Amino acid sequence: MMKSKIVSAFFIMLFFCRGAFGFEASVSRTVIPEGESFQLYLRQDGNGAQPDVSVLNEDFLITMERKSFKSTYVNGKAQSFNENVLTLIPKKTGKIVLPSIHAGKEKTSPIALTVVAGGQALPDDPVARQKAQAVQPNVFIRYTLENKTPYVGQQIPLTVRLFSFVKTPLLDGSVAPPKADGVTSEQWGDAKRRREVVNDRAYDVWEYRFLLFAQKSGKIQLSPVQFRGTVSDPDGRREETDDFFGMGGGLFSGFFNQKNIAVQSEPIVLDVRPAQGEANYWLPATEVAVSEDLTPSKQSIALGEAITRTVTVMASGVRDSQIPDPVFADGSGYKQYPGKTDSKNLFDDNGVIGVKTRQIVFMPTVAGKVVLPSMEIPWFDVKTGKMKKALLPSRSVTVTQDAAENVAPSPQKNKPVQDIVAEQAAAPVEKKESVFAEAFSGPVENPEERKAARSFWEKYIHYSPLRLFLAGIFVGVTVVGSLWLLFYRMVFGKAKKEAGLMPPKENDAGIVKRLREACHAGKAEEAKQALLEWAGLRWPEKPPLTVSELAARLNNPALTEETGRLNRTLYGGKNGEWRGENLWQAFKAAQTDERKRAEKEKIPVPPLYPD
Repeated sequence: MMKSKIVSAFFIMLFFCRGAFGFEASVSRTVIPEGESFQLYLRQDGNGAQPDVSVLNEDFLITMERKSFKSTYVNGKAQSFNENVLTLIPKKTGKIVLPSIHAGKEKTSPIALTVVAGGQALPDDPVARQKAQAVQPNVFIRYTLENKTPYVGQQIPLTVRLFSFVKTPLLDGSVAPPKADGVTSEQWGDAKRRREVVNDRAYDVWEYRFLLFAQKSGKIQLSPVQFRGTVSDPDGRREETDDFFGMGGGLFSGFFNQKNIAVQSEPIVLDVRPAQGEANYWLPATEVAVSEDLTPSKQSIALGEAITRTVTVMASGVRDSQIPDPVFADGSGYKQYPGKTDSKNLFDDNGVIGVKTRQIVFMPTVAGKVVLPSMEIPWFDVKTGKMKKALLPSRSVTVTQDAAENVAPSPQKNKPVQDIVAEQAAAPVEKKESVFAEAFSGPVENPEERKAARSFWEKYIHYSPLRLFLAGIFVGVTVVGSLWLLFYRMVFGKAKKEAGLMPPKENDAGIVKRLREACHAGKAEEAKQALLEWAGLRWPEKPPLTVSELAARLNNPALTEETGRLNRTLYGGKNGEWRGENLWQAFKAAQTDERKRAEKEKIPVPPLYPD
């Protein structure tokens, strides 16, 4: 160390003795692990022009910049110089060149760099293997694209894996999906976490799934999948640099045992094929089914009575917005009155499932046999590359001259047609799904559970009133005893805690209060810590590690947007003032939505007399 300082002092003296030095550039290191930062030093005479660093934006992310002005006397002469220190993170891996930077008429020399990509196989040579192991990245990101040549509008599953070295765990950050003009994306399911060993190092792996949809054909290059955040840096090592001025490139490295990280994947390129067929719409799916419910469900109706066909179209691999509205052809013997269309998106292990439902009211105009029309939904099977049709067959109904010929008279006969149509459209419909629809709409009824419930009630319904009365007393005593025990623990447990016999623990209300105060005071770091502490109470078994993961679990778009803004403030290199009022409002709204969802998900009590 002493020898190094002597050599540095020698070069400093030599440097100042030679007079002004113009414009020079140097870096803290030339071999950089993927996603990690290094320092670029720009030194110039005190009267030099401002350096143009915009040329760095193409291949580097500028996360920090600081400037200093220094002056000294050498041999009785005053000398001054400027120093710009930029913290850069490379956007590419492999051999890259830091370009020349201009400052007026002067420019620096290019600098060759090597950015080590994560997950690459290590060399067999022991010496080379040891050197390669020492510069393995702590964080890197990779993706798998299921289909590089999709059709327009076809879903494109994208799997993104974020690797984080277990000794430098992630503290915060977010994964940004790829973007391009004419391509939309949405996250598909929750992130999954596992552990994996890569090059003899253990990594935590977060797996995200996205669905991409291209709206135009041709070659499309999307932006890389990106991660911006911070990792823990337990060692807090300072980088060794050739800094003549003794500043040290690692002055801010390891500050508070944290390190900024920015990694991204290779760009994604799609070769999108155009739409096929001659239909007036384009539906590229893996399966399509159409079903209907009939109200009233009888073969004979009276003239003047309406019949409602509730049609449901389900398409696997496309969104609801891509499915055409169900429409019947006009025919003789009836008039039809289409209602509004309801739609939604479901998700399964294969991707998205679009669902569209529409009620069409038919009013027969003649007596006798009336044939209600069929419906065809042309669609393109992306698995076979062929056009297909989903068919809803026609229906025949017998229309009697008056209500007396029916089993039961119709109370609607003398009502205006418009009122009957409105009543039929508004009436609740008992849904009877097709086989394809049942596969995606949730679990079917379990006959064993119904059988057990029936036997339970049949067993106790015949008991004598005295026996049931005694059983009720027993249950009442049990409930009262449980409530007393709970009351005892709350009262005396609190007293013990206040006496110092139990370790105090901040409750949910206290953390929420700190979050509100941090948001109103514009303290971004304190707001982040409060959010993560609240999440630890909410999900103690598996708490989210980042505020972005917290927002994803609460499934609130406004909170997702505000946590993204919080991340950009903390880790995006933006030093502007942060205003947290919107984050606080989004958090309160997310809490309210979560309570409503919890109430809806409560299991109902079994019926006393099941069918």
